[in-house]
Amino acid sequence: MAETSELQFERADYAQPPAEMVCGQCKRAITTSYYLAGDQPLCGLCRNDLERTLTSGSRVARFAKTIGAGTFAAFLGFLLYYGIAALTGYEFGLIAIVVGFAVGSAVRWGSNGRGGWAYQALAILLTYLAIVSTYIPPIVTAIRAEEATAAMSESAEDPSVAPAEDPSVVEVSQTPDTIGAAASGEAGILRFMVALVFLLALACAAPFLAGFENVIGIIILAIGLFEAWKLNKRTTFTVTGPHALAKPPAAPAAAV
Repeated sequence: MAETSELQFERADYAQPPAEMVCGQCKRAITTSYYLAGDQPLCGLCRNDLERTLTSGSRVARFAKTIGAGTFAAFLGFLLYYGIAALTGYEFGLIAIVVGFAVGSAVRWGSNGRGGWAYQALAILLTYLAIVSTYIPPIVTAIRAEEATAAMSESAEDPSVAPAEDPSVVEVSQTPDTIGAAASGEAGILRFMVALVFLLALACAAPFLAGFENVIGIIILAIGLFEAWKLNKRTTFTVTGPHALAKPPAAPAAAV
């Protein structure tokens, strides 16, 4: 994944720098020289810290950290969105904006404030998944209800039902069927994964299935996604310096 640094260091001097200044980061007084990161003055130590933060570190490790932080924030956003809907019975679309802000902030923290299209895409994806995942529990409930209704209908049409076996009787078979049981277990895992992907795909499409009736919800969802995208825009830091700090003018000599 290509990632270019937008940090620029330039040397410049100003004719009349301020006579008194404090560092915009550590708030310590600057007595000799200073740097400018945009409009913010920095002392030498904070300038070096900023350079290390924006130019050092492994891209893979940083992106892994970003995925972890963003996923955790997305999970918390899912709990918040679904919890409020479950408790109140209503969906408050404005929470999507909160989720977008939380996920976007987590992704920006994980990337050390670098930003860029890759982090923006990750923030949008995690925000969208956090929001649409709240549709999965109702979808599962509806599917189970439909299956139960279909089973009851079949039972009503065919009253001949085999008697239930005594659960206290357990028959142990020492046959090669053990291999078949293992294969059946693997097939069960595969079916579970396919069902999970199907549910997630259905949940992703859910906001648009209602058409124009959910236009307000789609707009609010878009605002949440925009919030996550905006927080991870690449920021260009132009650091200039060192600049000499102006000395205060000497006090005039007292008249004798």
